[in-house]
Parts: sequence; structure tokens; C-alpha cells
Amino acid sequence: PRLSGYVTIGAIFLAFLLSLWSLDSVMDADGARIGFGAHEWVVVEPLRVDIGITLDGLSAIMLVVVTGVSLLVQIYSQEYMRGDPGYNRYFAYMSLFTTSMLGLILASSILQIFVFWELVGLCSYLLIGFWFYKESARRAATKAFLVTRIGDLGFLIAILLMWSKAGTLDIAGIHDAAITGAVS
Repeated sequence: PRLSGYVTIGAIFLAFLLSLWSLDSVMDADGARIGFGAHEWVVVEPLRVDIGITLDGLSAIMLVVVTGVSLLVQIYSQEYMRGDPGYNRYFAYMSLFTTSMLGLILASSILQIFVFWELVGLCSYLLIGFWFYKESARRAATKAFLVTRIGDLGFLIAILLMWSKAGTLDIAGIHDAAITGAVS
């Protein structure tokens, strides 16, 4: 069973090294956004949703922070979860949680952020209710799930407002519209 922990630690350690490399690359570009082309995902006129990666100074620093903290949590969890029957499940949940957080950081559109935010909410529910056989864990997981859904509704309303004002869900496009005052 410990193999799942080692695989998770190895993958996050690799992600940590790559985040250091990305931070170095952004520093070489003076913190400016490093271009990655977006790909068309959904088009339902007039809505166009592209998916892509945003890598700038802030996202590179956050990559280092999230992968570094996650790596330390995984190393600690290796011993903390020793002997637990849900050991493999725990590391699967934590891997999904870390992936979701990295998706939040790298997203190039508000809709991508929403999708990864929903995944973070799912992971929170799964991790809070990890010991589901305990009534307290089930109640806490349900409460977290409901509170998160209320917040998600506000987030969804904000996304719709941004799209109605800026005409795009692309973060760079929204930023440009706000700077130039081209919000309708």
C-alpha cells in the first residue's frame, strides 16, 4: 500500500522541480507572462471559451508554494496514514487536490478557474469526510459541501457579470478590458 504514497511524493517532487524551473523562466522574462497558445474549447455564439495556461510571475511563485507545501504534506502523511485501511484512497484524494490547485493557478480563463474550483470543492468534501464511518466526519463533509455550493453560486454570478461586461472569459482579455475601460 505504501507504493501509492511514494508515487504521489515522486510526482509532486517532480512538479516542485518543474515549478522552480518555471519560476526561473519567468524571472528571465522579468516576470512578464510567458506565452502559451490557448485552444478553442467551446463556441456557442456569442460565447467563446478557450482553455490554456497562464504563466507569469505570480503564477510561478504560487506554483512553487503549492507544490512545496503539498510535497511536505505528502511526506508527513506517509507516516501519519501508515496502517490506515484508506491509505491508497487518501493519496488519490490528495493527488487530485494538488492537481486541482495547480489547475487554479495555471488557468487562462475564468471558466477554467471555475472548473478547477469545483474540483477543489469536491476534494475538500472527500478529504473532510475521509473517515466516512464516523458520523462527525459525514456531517462536517456535508456542511462543507453545502457552504461551498453557496459560494459557487456567487462565483458563477460573478463570471456571468464579467462576461456580460468584458465580452470574454479569457483572463488576459478581462484584464485588458478593465485597463482600457472597454467594458460594455
